[in-house]
Amino acid sequence: MTETESNQIIKEVKNVIDKITEYSEKAQLDSLLNCYADSPDFLHFSSDGKMRNYEEFKKICTEYYNSLKEQKVITIQEKFHVLDTNLVISGWTGNIIAQFKNGDTMKMSNYSVTSVFKKIDRKWKVIHSHESALPPEIIKKE
Repeated sequence: MTETESNQIIKEVKNVIDKITEYSEKAQLDSLLNCYADSPDFLHFSSDGKMRNYEEFKKICTEYYNSLKEQKVITIQEKFHVLDTNLVISGWTGNIIAQFKNGDTMKMSNYSVTSVFKKIDRKWKVIHSHESALPPEIIKKE
């Protein structure tokens, strides 16, 4: 694969990551979930240390986003490794400030996500995701 081809693939995957960020910030659950592969091969490790399949991932996302008013996602760093024309590993680190409908705020610093993207039916989808973070800071509504 040429450097130009690799750069094009990174551009395509970065576009999906940017959409995930946008949907996450606006709490647009259905659009967000569309970026992930609804497949028996899907695997997610959340920052609570639990391993989940797609349906379990969808359930925790639904619970979280139903309680969310909005959030701000700030990218600190991201990296991409193109394995081949249909497989990319991305690493992302950033900060997240979540505003909940109940008025509470949650701050997550140095939140990191490793994702494996696979091209499925000409679209890049997350097939594996691993999140890690320090315990969040919760600021209760006064």
